[in-house]
Amino acid sequence: MYPHGIQQSDWNDRLGSTQNGNSSVYFRPQDTDGGSSSSASNDTEYTSLLDESHVKSARPYENITPTRDRHQRGSRKNKIFLSIVLFGGIWLLALATKLPYGNSHGRVGQIAGWGVNTSRQTIDYVLPSENTTLIDPLNVCTTEERAGLADESEKVFLLIVVCSSAVNFEARQTIRETWGNVREFNYDQFRLLHARQQGKYLDPVATVRDKLKDYIWWPVSVSERPLATPVVGSTEESSSNTESIPNSSHSAKPDRSGLAYANLNIKIVFLVGQSESDYMHQRQQQTPPSSDEQQHQVPQTFTGGLVGSEPLFPSGADVDPAFNAAPGATTVDELQLRIVNESEVYGDIIQESFIDRYNNLTLKTIMMLKWVTTNCDGKVKFLMKCDDDTFVNVPNLLQVLLGGTVPLYKAAVSFYDNNTVLVKSPKNRLVEGKHLLTGFKFCDAKPISDTSSKWYSPTYMYDKDVYPHYLSGTAYVMNFETAKVLYRTSLTTPIFHLEDVYLTGIVAERVKIRRRHHPLFFYAYTRDMCALRGMISQHQLPPSELRNAFDYVTNSTIVCTGIDKQFTVGGKLKLQQSRRCQ
Repeated sequence: MYPHGIQQSDWNDRLGSTQNGNSSVYFRPQDTDGGSSSSASNDTEYTSLLDESHVKSARPYENITPTRDRHQRGSRKNKIFLSIVLFGGIWLLALATKLPYGNSHGRVGQIAGWGVNTSRQTIDYVLPSENTTLIDPLNVCTTEERAGLADESEKVFLLIVVCSSAVNFEARQTIRETWGNVREFNYDQFRLLHARQQGKYLDPVATVRDKLKDYIWWPVSVSERPLATPVVGSTEESSSNTESIPNSSHSAKPDRSGLAYANLNIKIVFLVGQSESDYMHQRQQQTPPSSDEQQHQVPQTFTGGLVGSEPLFPSGADVDPAFNAAPGATTVDELQLRIVNESEVYGDIIQESFIDRYNNLTLKTIMMLKWVTTNCDGKVKFLMKCDDDTFVNVPNLLQVLLGGTVPLYKAAVSFYDNNTVLVKSPKNRLVEGKHLLTGFKFCDAKPISDTSSKWYSPTYMYDKDVYPHYLSGTAYVMNFETAKVLYRTSLTTPIFHLEDVYLTGIVAERVKIRRRHHPLFFYAYTRDMCALRGMISQHQLPPSELRNAFDYVTNSTIVCTGIDKQFTVGGKLKLQQSRRCQ
């Protein structure tokens, strides 16, 4: 989700956008008052008043015309007609504003799966005391690592959780082969991406290296490197990477006095839910609740279990419940079989028990926090959530998390405001603090009243006129302490179906965690690939465009222009004024 409270016309003017899927930049429309139904009635009433005024002003001339009776008859007919129109307008206005709630601005339609009487208590779905995980990843906070049995238990500097639809196999595979190949696309690539911009950005804080010794690994020489997942254009790109690594002989080692050639331990996993058929297949295997318990059931198609029933996933179960054949069951969900096979091949799938639908994205995110906080406490420093149609410039993200800044490219200037554009100013370093939550922040966004919108927000789900400040759900980053606080707080916060508004807005507001705006997390899509070299994330890229973006960004022969020496804030390029909520 990505509504915004910024100057929409300015963005469209800069980037030539329209509000459709084929535009240069896509923006989510925002209603200004949420009450479109009443405006039509107001127009009718206003027209009636004008006509009535015209009739009154015409009356003095009726006495001097030879056709007075005809005009009088016409005037009476007009009055009757206008009265009918006015009455109809008033009736429509009354119908449009006849609401069962207070100041609801017409937001009375229901959300699929989250009706007025549906339980919105998070614990009814997340089951915090139960193991709801169907598939665990093999390479992140594994059971062996948690039990201390692994040969090597590395700490994870950054865990990237890609929230992916269960059916999006191509998107996941594309990410693995492009920006998700974090063994290669890591911090030592930052200096290569920006070789022509040296000295035009801030390096990481000098003291940060000593604090990160548990998270750093050093690339070995080329001949000693283990085989990695191949990247697009593998022959040319791997040869260019080989040539760019300094001291690439058997005996030479990279300079370890700083972070220039260091890599950080990053893990990437994909979080998916279940198909409805597989979910229901599992439910058939559970012990039917008693008659008393049936009265407290939450809707079957959207829960992870039943309140008061037997646990959906009994502890100690050694067989995936998805494949315990229920009596009379003759088929197993084909989609589930493919997901299990994908997990066995790549070991990077987290599957939780909920039906994978758009209106369950909030459940998906809470389940992500549940898995991470349960399994990775003390193992992970930073956590990133993103969508599977998002390109992530991992080297740039690491540079920012290390306290540095990213050089300014001309193609990306319009994404900044007049404060953040100062990339050599120390005030634009990201400081972690106790709680970190950063991404592209939206301010003063209003709930949408159009029931045809995927972002429609009924009053019974959210009864205020303005959302709290929140971060775009396409990509945001937090530290582990923030993840724990948000998860605990979500368990007592009624669910709202728009996950970014819910987690980074409503929940974060409850615990007073500051949402920090960072312009390099962008929620829309731009056709200018040079912008991606200077950004952290871009949204709405299908698999083919993810590949193109990765190839473009990592191609060292392509020159992306930086700003010239004459550039000044408020000069040739008109930037946004810094917003109050930043």
